[in-house]
Amino acid sequence: MGLDRVDSNNFESKLAAEVELVSRKVLLGKYTFTKYKEKLISKGFGKNPRQLSIPTIRDRLTLKIICDYLFCIFPEAKPVLPQESVLKIRDAVDSGAYKYFIKIDLQDFYPSIDHALLYSKLYKRARLEEFKKLISSAVENPTVAESSVHKFVPSKKGIAQGLSISNVLAEIFMLDVGRKISEKYPVFFRFVDDIVVLTNDDPVDACQQICKILTSEKLKPHPLDAPGSKTQTGMVADGIEFLGYSIKPEKISVKKSGLVNFESALVGVFADYKHRLRRAKTNVEKDAVLARFRWGLNLKITGCIYKNQRFGWVFYYSQINDLGVLRRIDHTVSHLCKRFGIVSPPNPKRALKAFYESKRVDKNSHWYIPNYDDMPIPKVRVFLNEVGVDLAGLNDVDVALVFHKLVRRATRSLEKDIASVS
Repeated sequence: MGLDRVDSNNFESKLAAEVELVSRKVLLGKYTFTKYKEKLISKGFGKNPRQLSIPTIRDRLTLKIICDYLFCIFPEAKPVLPQESVLKIRDAVDSGAYKYFIKIDLQDFYPSIDHALLYSKLYKRARLEEFKKLISSAVENPTVAESSVHKFVPSKKGIAQGLSISNVLAEIFMLDVGRKISEKYPVFFRFVDDIVVLTNDDPVDACQQICKILTSEKLKPHPLDAPGSKTQTGMVADGIEFLGYSIKPEKISVKKSGLVNFESALVGVFADYKHRLRRAKTNVEKDAVLARFRWGLNLKITGCIYKNQRFGWVFYYSQINDLGVLRRIDHTVSHLCKRFGIVSPPNPKRALKAFYESKRVDKNSHWYIPNYDDMPIPKVRVFLNEVGVDLAGLNDVDVALVFHKLVRRATRSLEKDIASVS
C-alpha cells in the first residue's frame, strides 16, 4: 500500500469513480501524485541501501498508463530479457574475433539521471502538454519515509526506482548514449546500466573514450583504476561476467557469487523447516510443516510459471552450458537432506532435470515445473490442506485468494534469489 493506506480491495470497490477522476484530472492538467512511500532494501555490509518508491494504487494505475503510452511512442525502449543480451555476447565471444573486453559500471545510475536531459529526450516525441505536466509530476514527486511524510524535498534529479515507468524512462535516456557508443565501438552490449564492449583496440584508451561519452550525458562511470571499481578491462579469453553469468569462449556458467548466494538460499529453506518443526506440537502439524518444506524446496530448485511468467533461478540461468553447476546444486541439496535428517521418499526434485524442462517453449507442456496458471480449484484445496492452511468455511473464490497470496509471496522469494546478479 502507498501512503494513503488504500488496499486493492477498497480501490476495486470504487474503480469506476477512480478511473473517471484520474481521466478528468489528467485531461485538465491537474493530476497530482501522492508522495511515494519509501522502502529501503539492504545491499549488504558497508553499502548504502537501495531506495524503492511505492506509489498509491491510484497512482500505480496512472503510472501504468503512462508506461504503455511511452512504449507506443518509443517502441525501441521496450526492454529485452537479460538472457537475450547474454546470448548476443556469447555469440560474439565464441566468434573469436575480439581480443579485449571493456566492462563499465555506473555509479548510482537511477538517482543520477538528469531531469533536463531526460525531458529533452522525451519531448522530441511526446508533445502533448497534458502529458508533459503528468510525466514531470511523476518524475519529480518525492519519496518519503512513512514516519516523516511532511519532511521532504522535491526531487530535482534521478528517477525513483520501483515504479512501472522507471525502466522505460531509463531506457529512453540511454538510447542516445547507446547510439554514440556503438558509432565508435560497434560490438556494444547494454542491459540497463551494465555496459560491455568487445574490441581489438587498446582497451584502456577505448574505456576512456566511452567514459567521456557517459560523462557528457551527466552520468558517473566508476573510474577504471579506482580501488574496488567494477569498471574493468581484460582479455576475452579470460572470461566476462555479465548479468550474473560467467562467459568464456565455448563456456557459459554462473558467476561464482551467484551460485554461492543460491546455495545459501537453499540452506535457508532447511533452516526454516527446522524452526517450524520445533514449534509443531501434533503429528498433523509436523506433517504440514514437512509438506510445506518440500514444496518450498522444490520451488527453489525448479522455479514455476505464474501469471504467464517464468520465475526462478533455473529459468534465469537457462543459457548456461556448464552442467557441472547444476550437478553441484543437486549434490548440495542431497548433502543438506542428510545433514538436516530429511526422510525420503519423496526425494527432492533435481536442478539438472529442471534445467532441461525449462527449455520447453510451450508453457503448457511443463510437468516437472509447476504451472500455477492451470491449477484447478480441487487441486488447490488439496495442496493448501497439505501445507497446513485452514480452509474451513471458505468458498472457491476465497480459496483462490489464499492460494494466490501464497504463490505471490513465494515468487517474490524466487526473485530475491537473482536480485543481485550484476
